[in-house]
Amino acid sequence: MSEMSANVAAVFDDTNPEDQNKVIRELERLADEGDDSALEMLGEIFAFGVAGAQRDRGRACGYFLRLGGRRADGLHNLANCYEFGGGWPKDLAKARALYRRAAEAGYQQSICAYGNMLIKGEGGAQDASEGLRLCRLSAVSGDANAQTDYGGYLLMGIGTERNPELARFMFEQAVVQEQRNAAFLLAQIHQKGDGVPADDEEARKWFERSYQWGRPDAAFQVGLIHARRGYSQKDGETVLRPKDLRKALEWFEATLRDDDNPKTREDARGLIENVETLLERVTSQ
Repeated sequence: MSEMSANVAAVFDDTNPEDQNKVIRELERLADEGDDSALEMLGEIFAFGVAGAQRDRGRACGYFLRLGGRRADGLHNLANCYEFGGGWPKDLAKARALYRRAAEAGYQQSICAYGNMLIKGEGGAQDASEGLRLCRLSAVSGDANAQTDYGGYLLMGIGTERNPELARFMFEQAVVQEQRNAAFLLAQIHQKGDGVPADDEEARKWFERSYQWGRPDAAFQVGLIHARRGYSQKDGETVLRPKDLRKALEWFEATLRDDDNPKTREDARGLIENVETLLERVTSQ
């Protein structure tokens, strides 16, 4: 949550959080009276679906636009609107300019966001070395998103020599702040044995945390790990581990519930059928 004025804080203190409409009405009133933190809070409510509100990116972006660049966090969030669209017109040049303004105003998250656009050449000329420098600077300053992005560049060797060990260190710093993408990438490193011994249990742990911190596609990965444990071949014999098979079912069902990717959900349905068949074999033995 962004910095709130005393009046905005009082709205949340004095209003039943379940009375979403009253919270929004009170914030709208404060916004009309010139309270910029109320505008910012309204934008965040609809951008991220907080305070029980339905996410509405277009409405959120409208609040950020009304701020007129008076708050660095509002500049950053408006840049997000232009970068990713979704109810708002995409304009990468505007996004890049807004990230730069927010970064120059000292907003930490915008430094690497602007750097990312330089690295990719989005919204203007490409300058990978400067973009990487900005992401590294922000990562060293402790921004979890920058640590994740910079770690990703190190892992893939984009704009710099590939360095999975340093990438892992960056992800390990970011997960202290519960950065879900860093946890997902850390899981992949341990699963593949990229710079470390391959370790499915360590991978499972980080996939689970990534899911808990808000990345729904991690559920399918946890299910796959349990499924592989639950069904294996040894000396030509099939080995079934019911506990892991049941865990796999739970995670594939979480995929059906939470993952928006149709292909992943289709794969999860097929695997649920296979796992249920295996469990029936265990029961009938």
